[in-house]
Amino acid sequence: MEHEGKKVAKLFKERTGEEYQNWIQAMAVTEKQKMKDRLQELMVITMEECGELIQVCSKAIRCDEYYDNDKLTEEVGDVYCMIELLHEYDLISWSDIEERVKIKKEKLEKWSDLIDAEEAAKF
Repeated sequence: MEHEGKKVAKLFKERTGEEYQNWIQAMAVTEKQKMKDRLQELMVITMEECGELIQVCSKAIRCDEYYDNDKLTEEVGDVYCMIELLHEYDLISWSDIEERVKIKKEKLEKWSDLIDAEEAAKF
């Protein structure tokens, strides 16, 4: 079995340029890199989806299309999907998000007309 392990370690060295003590170490490094790649992809797609939502919001304002806006619903759904994936990958927690929602609503009550004092009292 050790002979096979050395073969695998040699193969990893040829492919990656990195030298590993054994195939287990090589596999661990490979899995770590795969996770890093997935996390980067998750972040990039989340950024792209947020950008698409920004564009749809801008167009809704310019075209006065606030209600029954299918594109707005689509992009909010896409961003919400990415938020769920951020949670599934353990990058965010729902309890932290809920706390941030409360904080943001308090700020909106103070600095905007979106939330009045009566609604602010609910949270």
